[in-house]
Amino acid sequence: MKKGLKIIGGAIATAIGIWLIVIFASRVLVFLEGIVGIAVAGVGAIILAIGISELKE
Repeated sequence: MKKGLKIIGGAIATAIGIWLIVIFASRVLVFLEGIVGIAVAGVGAIILAIGISELKE
């Protein structure tokens, strides 16, 4: 159950990060949201990778 929650949490964090990148990438002067989006997407991808690797075990 814990592995599944990691996968779901990672997928949600990745989706939110990608959404933030798409929404705020067009604003050149307001780049902080884009940086936060990239960071959230990265964290989400790492959590997703950990969950998938644990699922394979």
